[in-house]
Amino acid sequence: MKRPVSAAALAAALSVAALPALAQDAESAWSFGGEVTAASDYVWRGVSQTMEDPALQLELTVEHASGFYVGAFGSNVDFGDPDDGIDYELETYVGWAGALGEATELDVYVSRVAYPGHNGADYDIDYTEAQARLTFQETWYVGAAYSPDIFNLGGKGWYWYGGAALPLAETGFTLTAQAGHYDLDDAAGDSYSDWLVGVDRDFGPVNASLQYTDTSGYSELVAESVGDARLADGRLALVLTWGF
Repeated sequence: MKRPVSAAALAAALSVAALPALAQDAESAWSFGGEVTAASDYVWRGVSQTMEDPALQLELTVEHASGFYVGAFGSNVDFGDPDDGIDYELETYVGWAGALGEATELDVYVSRVAYPGHNGADYDIDYTEAQARLTFQETWYVGAAYSPDIFNLGGKGWYWYGGAALPLAETGFTLTAQAGHYDLDDAAGDSYSDWLVGVDRDFGPVNASLQYTDTSGYSELVAESVGDARLADGRLALVLTWGF
């Protein structure tokens, strides 16, 4: 929990003899973690980001006890254009996550998604996005993401989604289902929907997830900005994640 202002002022007025203990408390307020992920296909909002090839990903996060955090995510990508110069994606973000009452949690953050190495302005698809997600009873969730200039197309994009992660009795398996709608009317002239169903289980320090994704309403207008239509077809992906 975040320390009240009055308590912080009192702590600052303590004697020098108490400083070592205060330093230890300050250090324990911070935590560091991350994930290493190997996926048979990097699927984002129903669309393969690697031309249906495998991906290796790394995510690092530093979090404060108050709920504020910063982090970075990296992955190899391939959009099928040998001239774009894009080989990987780098996302940096800052946000806050915490409880709203006893059964609801909120996570809000702003991220900058970049594709270093792109070959000039014609291939510059970097964008900024803000996202908020509410989780209920640690099971159900809804969320929305907004970009004022998605994929550097000159128009806004909205992504709405909801889903659930349901434990399957005492098996250790979790069933996940999610549906989303990507409103790209302003930026690309059309929109599409996507859905995901998957099952996952922890095997020691590694989580294994098998996911099936598909899209609907994925038109030629969307394909021109988001990716070839065949990359949005139904697909099965295996995702292995080691958290630390």
